[in-house]
Amino acid sequence: MNRKTFLTRSAALAAGTLLGSHVSAKAGTPENAKALAAPDKPEDLFEISLSQWCYHRAIFGNARDDYGWFLKTLRSDPDAVLKGDLDPRDVVVKARELEVSVVDLVNILWFGRGDDAAWLAEFKKRADGEGVRFGVLMCDELGKIGASDPVERRKAVQNHIQWMDTAASLECRFLRVNAYGDGSYLQLCRNAAESLRALGEAAESRGLHVLVENHGHPSSNAAWLAMLLEMAEHPRLGAFTDFDNFFMGGWGHVPERRYDTLQGMLDLAPYTRAVSAKSYDFDSDGNEPKVDFELCLRTALQGGFRGLASAEYEGERLSEDEGTRLTVALLRKARRKLFRETNA
Repeated sequence: MNRKTFLTRSAALAAGTLLGSHVSAKAGTPENAKALAAPDKPEDLFEISLSQWCYHRAIFGNARDDYGWFLKTLRSDPDAVLKGDLDPRDVVVKARELEVSVVDLVNILWFGRGDDAAWLAEFKKRADGEGVRFGVLMCDELGKIGASDPVERRKAVQNHIQWMDTAASLECRFLRVNAYGDGSYLQLCRNAAESLRALGEAAESRGLHVLVENHGHPSSNAAWLAMLLEMAEHPRLGAFTDFDNFFMGGWGHVPERRYDTLQGMLDLAPYTRAVSAKSYDFDSDGNEPKVDFELCLRTALQGGFRGLASAEYEGERLSEDEGTRLTVALLRKARRKLFRETNA
C-alpha cells in the first residue's frame, strides 16, 4: 500500500464511508487527532508500551494454581497472593531494559495498594528514575458494571472510580474496564452503557479516558462491543482492543467459536485508543504464528488508531523475559514495515 492509498482509506474511515456514519466522531477523537497526518518516523504510528501482565508469573509465583483460593485471598489478604520473586513495581526496570518508556499496569498485581499513598509514591519515583511513565491501568475484580441489579451496578462504578483516582495519582492516561454483567445482550448493553457514561463523566475531571476491552463474555463479540460504545456515547470512552480476544459468546465454549479477527479489528478500529498486542509463541523468524500482528495493526491504523500498542506475552514455552522481548521486537518490526508502506 502506498502513502496515498493509506491516507485515502484513513480519511474514508474518518468520514464514515466504510464503517457507517456513526463512527466519524470516534475516529476524530483527541486521541486519534493525528490519524490523517503522514508520519515522519515509525514512532509516529504508535507508541510501544509494556504490559505488567507479562510478568504475572514472576509476581504471583504459584498463587494462581488454586484459582479459587487465589480469588478469595485476593480480596481478604491481597499481599498474600504475591508469591513470586518480582516486586510489582520493578516492572519499570524491565521496561527500561527493553528500551520501552511506557508501562501498562494491572490492578490485581498490587490489589492491596490502590489507596496506599506511600507505596504509590515510591512506584512513581521508581518509574521516574527509570525514565518510564504509565499508560493504561487495567482493572479487574471490581464488580460488574453491567449487572442487572442497580445497587450492584452502582457499587461497581464506585469501585472503578476509586481506582480511577489511583490511575490519576500515577499519571496514567487510560483506565481499562470490563463490560461484565448479566441478562440478554441488549439488557447488558443498556446497563453497561449507563455505567460507562458515569465513568466517562468521572474521568473528565481526572484527565483520564476509560477504555473497554474485548475481554470475554459478550465483549469478545466485537460487534456487540462497538454497539455498547455507540450506546454509551461519551468522548472519554473508547476501546482497548486485544488482538486475540475475539469469540462468539465469549470464552469457554467447546468447540471454540471464534469471531473473525479481521472483522473484529474493523468493528473496533474507529473506537480504538490502545491495543493489547497479545502473543503466545514465536517461530524462527520472530513472528507470532497464531496472531497476525501486521494485520491487526494495519487495520487499526487505517481506522485512525494512533495510541499505545501494549506488548503482552502470555505464552508458556518461553520464559516471561524472552517472550516479552520477542513481543516488543515484533511490534518494532511491524511498525517499521507499516511506516515504509505509508511512505512508499
